[in-house]
Amino acid sequence: MSNKIIWVSILQGWSMLLVVIGHIMLTNIFQNEATPVTAFIEKTIYSFHMPLFMFISGFLFYHTKLEKNKDYITTIKDKSKRLLIPFCFFTIACLLLKYAFNPLMKRPVELSFNYIINSFLYPASNPLGELWFISTLFILFLFMPVYKYALANKIRTGICWIICLSVFVFFPDNIDLLCISRVGYYAIYFFSGILFFKFAYYKYLENKTVFFVSALLFFTLTILSVPKIFLSFSGILFSICLCLQLAKYIPTLFGSFRDYTFQIFLLGIFFQMAVRFAYLKVNIESLYILFYIGSILVALYIPTFMAIQIKKIKVPIIRLFFGL
Repeated sequence: MSNKIIWVSILQGWSMLLVVIGHIMLTNIFQNEATPVTAFIEKTIYSFHMPLFMFISGFLFYHTKLEKNKDYITTIKDKSKRLLIPFCFFTIACLLLKYAFNPLMKRPVELSFNYIINSFLYPASNPLGELWFISTLFILFLFMPVYKYALANKIRTGICWIICLSVFVFFPDNIDLLCISRVGYYAIYFFSGILFFKFAYYKYLENKTVFFVSALLFFTLTILSVPKIFLSFSGILFSICLCLQLAKYIPTLFGSFRDYTFQIFLLGIFFQMAVRFAYLKVNIESLYILFYIGSILVALYIPTFMAIQIKKIKVPIIRLFFGL
């Protein structure tokens, strides 16, 4: 992002840290009762971390494209290179890698025409399941003319937000083709991110009192049983308030990796899988916390190191494979 906004950069680093922690699962059991502390962390993170990612994507899209009135065709070409080339590359690469280690995989793969085609048409069943996010985000970008139309006046803006909310509530949740159901689910967060930046709502969240209120609200809703959307938005609000405060005192926070969040998203899971295999092989419970911290570090910093090295390569297509 040109003319980087410090608190937004910290927020990107924070959101990526949440994703990395959410992908650990050393025991191969999500929210394992045998590890209650990390199970609670996983539960808390999964209540809002992907809505937060979509929210950030929305207000970055507004800041870099909509606010500057970028051309639709140019924008989609740019997003295609940025998202679809890595999607295709990592789908094939992960398919081949998993096939080589099929006996060790929780989700074995097969080398067949139908399987490969389905990996693209149904991204949630992709050999690298996390790629559903890329497919969903790209489709949301395709609605750029709708966002421009909606932002023309406040009545249209309000109607569009209500439509997104209605889709969230009523849209079928079982349409896996091209992640269409997920597009419907996350549109409310993406469009809310657009509005958050357009109307500069962050200006009302910069004081400490708002931060403490947002923290209290989020942790209260985490304990209570409330609809997911309220918990997600409270987590987003808390994250923004937190990063606004952190930007005042530690502006370089997450600076060692926050410029490479997309590369961490693409590559980090592979190194976390290696740590998971190592832990299951060692099978010593007293080393759990050591492997847990190690999983975070390798997922953040090996992809960051790789991205820095790949940026030096003179062949553009190789950089595009890794979203650079």
